[in-house]
Amino acid sequence: MLDSSKPVADIMTKDPIIVKPDTPIEAIHDLFERNGFHHIPVMEKAKLVGIISKTDYLKIRHMLAVTWSGETICQDMYDEMRAEDIMTARPLSIESADTIGLAADIFRANALHALPVVDDGELVGIVTTHDLLTYAF
Repeated sequence: MLDSSKPVADIMTKDPIIVKPDTPIEAIHDLFERNGFHHIPVMEKAKLVGIISKTDYLKIRHMLAVTWSGETICQDMYDEMRAEDIMTARPLSIESADTIGLAADIFRANALHALPVVDDGELVGIVTTHDLLTYAF
C-alpha cells in the first residue's frame, strides 16, 4: 500500500530549470523541446512569480496561428512574447514537508498537473502528477 503521508520532498524534482519573466518565448520553446518536462517555474529576484506549462505555450502558438492571417505579423508577435506574457502568475505551491496526499488533493481539486515546491520563499523543487504516478507504480 502506498504511503500518502510521505513528504513531497521524497518524489519531487529538485532544482528545476527556471526562466525569468523576460525570457523570450523561443527560449521556452527550446527548453520544452530539449527536455522531457512540461512545466517551467518563472523566477524574479529569487521569488517564484509564475509557472508555464507546455500546454500554455502550445495554446499561444495555436492562437497566433489561427487568429492572425499574416505570417509576418504572427512571427513578429511570437518573437516579442516573453515568459511573463504566457505564465500563470502567482501559482499555487506546496512545501517540501507537505505530504504526497496533500499534493494529490490539490491536483484533483484544482485540475493542476504541477506544483512548485517552495520552502521559506525559496524554490526547492517541483512535483507533478507524473511524479505521483511514478511513485504509485
